[in-house]
Amino acid sequence: MKIEEVQSTTKKQRIATHTHIKGLGLEPNGKALPLASGFVGQAPAREASGLVVDMIRQKKMAGRALLLAGPPGTGKTALALGISQELGSKVPFCPMVGSEVYSSEVKKTEVLMENFRRAIGLRIKENKEVYEGEVTELSPEEIDSISGGYGKSISHVIIGLKTVKGTKQLKLDPTIYDALIKEKV
Repeated sequence: MKIEEVQSTTKKQRIATHTHIKGLGLEPNGKALPLASGFVGQAPAREASGLVVDMIRQKKMAGRALLLAGPPGTGKTALALGISQELGSKVPFCPMVGSEVYSSEVKKTEVLMENFRRAIGLRIKENKEVYEGEVTELSPEEIDSISGGYGKSISHVIIGLKTVKGTKQLKLDPTIYDALIKEKV
């Protein structure tokens, strides 16, 4: 028994002008296919864009920008979206239109800087260590107050944990001590 997936015959609704572009439509050797990934023709431009994609993947375009120039309706936006699709969602893509830059309300440099910041695509990775166990010791380490006088302030907290694997001593920030007191640990 053979099972085949049948494509829907209902008309797909397009949202924007370039939603049909799914990539550059290149062969593995870099040559443009006549009709692929939403592109028809424009073989030299697609092959040149493929070279740019390869340079970006090899990290040879770091710190550089790409400017596509030409008369209206020649496919600059389509090529830019094709490059974006080829690179994937991890590479930031910020499309700009000339009317954004030439605005009477906002300075040109401000618009450009905002788009550059968006294009940097900073990813923040935070590593957290989680310790589970029974609290056997909770002792704040005090030092003389910085402001002088007779008071003392907490420099750090030593927490002893008893786990299945053994015991562990942790030296933690004084703000954690305040949170532990509020939780009545």
